[in-house]
Amino acid sequence: MWQGSLPGRTAAAVMAAACAGVAPAQDLPNPYASNLIERLVHGVYCAEAPVDLEEAPDTAAGVVNIMPGLPEMRRVTTLVPAQLGIGFGLLIEAREGLVLDPVVVTITHPPYPDSGIEVERWVTGVDDQGPGLVGFSFELESELVTGPWVFEAEHEGEILFRASFEVVPPALLPDLAQGCAGAILS
Repeated sequence: MWQGSLPGRTAAAVMAAACAGVAPAQDLPNPYASNLIERLVHGVYCAEAPVDLEEAPDTAAGVVNIMPGLPEMRRVTTLVPAQLGIGFGLLIEAREGLVLDPVVVTITHPPYPDSGIEVERWVTGVDDQGPGLVGFSFELESELVTGPWVFEAEHEGEILFRASFEVVPPALLPDLAQGCAGAILS
């Protein structure tokens, strides 16, 4: 399930956005943050149960999870174990005085075995009132697809941030795979 927790902001109705006039993704560092972003932290965390759900029709679940707060990153990394209860993504904050709204978040991943879905989108906002979360938590067996996962966000045709993660079998990252199972499944 998608996750979001932005102070004063929630995910809104999904809209598509075209990428215009930005550098090709392969030319961007990993992770990448534009000059509009003050803070970007990426990594793996233990997922929590959401406090609310927002409609997001362009996601596999049809909703994004609204989280009770910001997670503590267990590790700053781009390697993610495919394990139920694991969350991964980015904590982001805009530069002082900026409110970026709408922001279109797109996550691409290998196809889900049950639906073939590879691209999911939703709309949110990013501001300077504290970091917000753009993440994903593994809640269903069908979501545990290994391979490249790319998180990207655009505002007015500009890439705000981008991070590529590699989801791997849990046996390759046993220390990260342990300790989160069941965190959101209660």
